[in-house]
Amino acid sequence: MFILESVVNFLNSILWGKNLLVVLLIFSGVFFTFKTNFVQLRFLKHMVVLLTTKSNNNSENLSPFQAFCISTATRVGAGNLAGVVSAIS
Repeated sequence: MFILESVVNFLNSILWGKNLLVVLLIFSGVFFTFKTNFVQLRFLKHMVVLLTTKSNNNSENLSPFQAFCISTATRVGAGNLAGVVSAIS
């Protein structure tokens, strides 16, 4: 257990001590932006169209915007709960 703890502490000091993690995250973001041919910008109009379209029938189907809001709420809600639990503990 001591060996694992020393390895984790060593890697932690490398990644967070010299801001290497920030550089790696920026580099990987730029790399994947070019690798996917700017997919987040190319499909921006399509995303807005999908989020703003109305559902054809009024049955029990969700609109795309409602599905987006539910998805976002579940992720943010779980993150808030985990943050409170970790802060209390």
